[in-house]
Amino acid sequence: MKKVSKIQAHLFLLAASVIYGCNFIISKIAMPEFIGPKAFIFLRILGGAFLFYLLHAFTVKEKVTDKKDYIRLFFAGMFGACFNQLLFFEGLAKTSSINASVIVVSSPVIVLICSAIFLKEKVNIKKIIGIALGLSGALLMIGLNGIAFHSGSVEGDIMVLINACFYSIYLVITKPLLAKYHPFTLMKWVFLFAIPIVALITWKDVEQTNWVAIPSHIWLSISYVVVGNTFLAYLFYAVAMQTVNASTASFYIYFQPMIAGFIAVFFLNEELKAVQIIAAAFIFLGVYLISGKKKQTNRS
Repeated sequence: MKKVSKIQAHLFLLAASVIYGCNFIISKIAMPEFIGPKAFIFLRILGGAFLFYLLHAFTVKEKVTDKKDYIRLFFAGMFGACFNQLLFFEGLAKTSSINASVIVVSSPVIVLICSAIFLKEKVNIKKIIGIALGLSGALLMIGLNGIAFHSGSVEGDIMVLINACFYSIYLVITKPLLAKYHPFTLMKWVFLFAIPIVALITWKDVEQTNWVAIPSHIWLSISYVVVGNTFLAYLFYAVAMQTVNASTASFYIYFQPMIAGFIAVFFLNEELKAVQIIAAAFIFLGVYLISGKKKQTNRS
């Protein structure tokens, strides 16, 4: 697969952010009333693995050429699809959506630090200012709903924080692999490696779930999470990261609360506030600063 252009990469990341931004609301419709977080994760990983396996089988059919890369793929599966998802959904079931969204926006800072240490990405003042602006915009957007950590469970908050750390590590792990392999190959192995561990951890909850009693409209929200939030969003990130670096990709997490806020304006008839426009401007300015042209041709 030919690498997408920088503009296309940013559009893929924006599309993934739209999907993720809706997930905070849609996943709460089904969980935990109709399906527990562990059973939900089982469906996500199994569904994602099935879809990525079919996509790979009918398109690139690429093989992993270096056996050492299987080790990196295994850890990518653990950090990006297995423990990452288990912690996020367990945490989201125990805390509020607002708490979770506040904590998740710490991920770009973690990615920036890890990328500088392990991938030797250059951290310049423009990138630091860009991430600071994005973080400020995201927190302004979230703050409209009232940030109150006492409204959620401390245990759930900690789980979401660890999830953010694991997802950050996943982005750093996969960046070198995307220089060698097609995104379809990467995603296939990430999810296949996650299946055994996830099945072992979640099987008791899967057996205890009353699948027949789940209403059809809840299955629609479950399908959105499996197909959209798992298959498409992960795929969009993988395709984009062939062109942009890990810290740039992680920046788009800041769009998630912005998108959730504008969904409330356009679909739930909430009033558009000036602070939302200011917050959005901060986020877009941050994107410009972290993705502007540099002298190094291998940076983004």
